[in-house]
Amino acid sequence: MLDSNSLIGMPWQLAKSRLQAAHIPFKVMIGGSFNRFFDIADKGFYVARITKVDECLHILVYRPMIASDFGNSIEVDYAKEII
Repeated sequence: MLDSNSLIGMPWQLAKSRLQAAHIPFKVMIGGSFNRFFDIADKGFYVARITKVDECLHILVYRPMIASDFGNSIEVDYAKEII
């Protein structure tokens, strides 16, 4: 039996193939991203939440965030010099 908690954070395509291989019924909901700090990817989804309703898994997926250049900012360089 597939542990649904092991799918959290996994790319959706991989999680979907595992669910289908295990013959587990599921419904997918795409969540909207309201993040204003990071850019959001145009492709792909990741599994954010799974809830079990009767015998069906409800899977909430989001588009992944794209990492910023925060580590290369002047403020971070200044903090490195102090530490």
